[in-house]
Amino acid sequence: MNVADAIVTALREEGIGHLFCVPGEMIDPLLRSLTRQHEVQPIVCAHEAGAAYMADGYARAGGRFGVCATTSGPGFTNTLTALAMAFTDRSPLLAISGEVKQDRAGRGAYQDSSATGIRGADMAGSVTALRRDLTSPSLAWHHLGRLLRSMLDHASRGPVHLSIPFDVQEADITGEWARLPSSLYQPRFVDTGSCDAFWAQVGTKAKVAVLAGSGCVQSDATEALVRFAERFDIPVATTLPAKGVFPEDHRLSLGVMGWPGNKPAIDALTSGNLDVLFVLGSRLNMLDTLIWTAGFRPRHALIANDINASSVFQDYRVDLPILGDARSCLDELNCAAPSLSACLQASRRARLDWLLSLKPNGTLTGPIRRSTSESRGLHPAEAITVLRRVMPRSTMLFIDSGAHAFFAGHYWTAYEPRRFFTSIKYMGSMGWAIPAAIGAKLARPDDPCVVVTGDGCMLMHGIEMQTAARYGVPLICVVLNNSAYGNPKLRADRVSPELGRLHELPTHDWAKFAASLGARGVTVLDASDLADRFEEALQARTTVVIDVRTANVPTPTEAFDRVAAGGPLHG
Repeated sequence: MNVADAIVTALREEGIGHLFCVPGEMIDPLLRSLTRQHEVQPIVCAHEAGAAYMADGYARAGGRFGVCATTSGPGFTNTLTALAMAFTDRSPLLAISGEVKQDRAGRGAYQDSSATGIRGADMAGSVTALRRDLTSPSLAWHHLGRLLRSMLDHASRGPVHLSIPFDVQEADITGEWARLPSSLYQPRFVDTGSCDAFWAQVGTKAKVAVLAGSGCVQSDATEALVRFAERFDIPVATTLPAKGVFPEDHRLSLGVMGWPGNKPAIDALTSGNLDVLFVLGSRLNMLDTLIWTAGFRPRHALIANDINASSVFQDYRVDLPILGDARSCLDELNCAAPSLSACLQASRRARLDWLLSLKPNGTLTGPIRRSTSESRGLHPAEAITVLRRVMPRSTMLFIDSGAHAFFAGHYWTAYEPRRFFTSIKYMGSMGWAIPAAIGAKLARPDDPCVVVTGDGCMLMHGIEMQTAARYGVPLICVVLNNSAYGNPKLRADRVSPELGRLHELPTHDWAKFAASLGARGVTVLDASDLADRFEEALQARTTVVIDVRTANVPTPTEAFDRVAAGGPLHG
């Protein structure tokens, strides 16, 4: 067994079924090893960034980790933006890069990114949790184990990088892989003393709400969260990345808090009338707090649970921090003695009255705002609402970054965790959704998978639709085609016509683009055709691109936009 065989063996032992790559000479030994077995399937992508995004999506949907492999030099540097996004979003990803033979390093070798070349590992230093250069074959098991443990550890969770020279990949080694403990994938612990203090901190206050973040998704906390909310009739909002971790058709759901947030969530959490806010697994960043608005601070207490004590940004004073994973925290609270929780039980009636004032019609979204510019295309919100109506409840939806994402984040209803995925958290990489969705569909082949993206994002990584078509991945890609870099153009139009024109795009025919790549392409010009085209795509069980010609209308981000412009949160 050589080093390349050993890596493939370890991946197989950890339950990894796919590795995403772009071939190159410096990973030839690794690719040869992959072709000698059948459990870990290599997926050849159009671009190295696409390979890394696919590994990211595979990790997020599958609950384990993703793997990408590239050659040296530009092969690896092409992954840096994808690694940066995985790093900021704490997505576990193993990036493997081949390297020139050791006797060629530092001598002007072609695509030398070794420590004596362009130092690829140094470039990845700020966007990976750990890096290792494997220069001694005997350290293969050690380095790989160290990297995977760092990648999964709750304190350092995120992408890691392994660089392996060509000759080291071919070197023989002995030994065997020791499987990682399941507790690394799903750590379970909580500070029980802080949980006991929760009840006194809340006291008799009635206006209590929960903000559930990505930590709830990562710890599979949905069942415990629903139980906790129902026991005390506590309304629950989620961050955009955690959308669906609390069912949005539940009577206690406030919807999304943040940039494209729902009015009940924004009103409940930012009006200044909230008594206690219980934050579960959110770092309270700029987008989750509507640019750190002062109204986000509750009147009585801010309680924050997180698995990493340093994760919660200190823009708000936390009155009671609870260290631990979200599910363990909720399990501990759910098991509390009735004598501890009696006060919170006693305030249920008042809390339900407050909830009714937040959701007088029982809905999370209001009527679609119409615009005169709709004469030039469909309203994006209409496309999203029809898409939701057609697609099964278990559909995985991936959205990119841009105007289309705000409509999807606002109008799409998510019923379960790990069914809604977005790049809008810290990096907001355009073009992420298509490759990430391909990775997710391969991780969970039984769940329908849909991408909602824009024409600007299609220009970046839309080419990965050929990867989906090539491997027969049944993926539906809905392009909200507004012939512009939509959200920036809305801002630019307010400045000058000249600046607005700078953000315009040709009206590309994405249906023909799809057909040229081996996928099925459909164009929708009339709203009355949306349901039929979506249903046909669902039944086709193949790779489909639906080019929906939309107007570039204002997004449902009014509260965020007012704050960003220096105005009041509540207009």
